[in-house]
Amino acid sequence: MKRIGNSLLKMSLCIALSGASMVSTMAQSKFHVDLDYHYNLGLSTKKFGHTYGRSDYDMGGHSLRLGARYDVAEKWSVGGGIGLDRYTNDDYNTMPIYATLRYKPLKKLAGAYAFTDLGYAIAPSFGDFYKGFTGKLGVGYTVNLAKNFGLNFQVAYDYKDFRDIYYGYINADTQMPIFYKSNSTRHSLSFGVGVTF
Repeated sequence: MKRIGNSLLKMSLCIALSGASMVSTMAQSKFHVDLDYHYNLGLSTKKFGHTYGRSDYDMGGHSLRLGARYDVAEKWSVGGGIGLDRYTNDDYNTMPIYATLRYKPLKKLAGAYAFTDLGYAIAPSFGDFYKGFTGKLGVGYTVNLAKNFGLNFQVAYDYKDFRDIYYGYINADTQMPIFYKSNSTRHSLSFGVGVTF
């Protein structure tokens, strides 16, 4: 468990340093880099064919995301990114690669936007990561502090699909352990804060 935590810390530092180096090479204000932290407040989870709520599990999670976007029009921005997510109760690590889309509907409130992130979590050869579909749908607001720098705030619905999880139990008749693979899903309310370059 300590080795997994160290691997996640190293990956987080690599993501942060990559974001900083990308910022230094930006040539125009239509290109943006976002580095965000999200807390995922778990609302419900489904496993073993049953749905469990917050009264059953104190579900949570933390997420670090690094993304790059390009303004294709005045109101539209598209891009992609990579993340490191840790979900708790049950504990799962994921590494999502995702596409992102932002839309600014209000001209008088230029910092406000609606967004969606859709992608798939990969399972690299190191660490203990789970594969599966990932998606966010929410709203955000950017407070510009300089020409190419701002603070970013988001609230979103977060969906996560965890694939090929090993479960086990003791057979009551034979007293032998039985193991099998199954899938699980998590529905969360996500609160994000970060920086935009």
